Amino acid sequence: SAHAPCAGKMAAPVDLELKKAFTELQAKVMDTQQKVKLADLQIEQLTKTKKHAHLTDTEVMMLVDETRMYEGVGRM
Repeated sequence: SAHAPCAGKMAAPVDLELKKAFTELQAKVMDTQQKVKLADLQIEQLTKTKKHAHLTDTEVMMLVDETRMYEGVGRM
């Protein structure tokens, strides 16, 4: 029981360290969640691009060989 006041004084720095560590972890979690959202958006966009390319390829493959086609060469 004589050691109780000392234990209370020692707990404060440990509590501050835990609080600091917890705050850092929360920041990492938020950062990671933002990165995951960004990756999900990129996946969604690339999936749309892939689907569009596949549909275009399917349409082009159905054309006869003599069909004239033009390829875009950039902004005009």
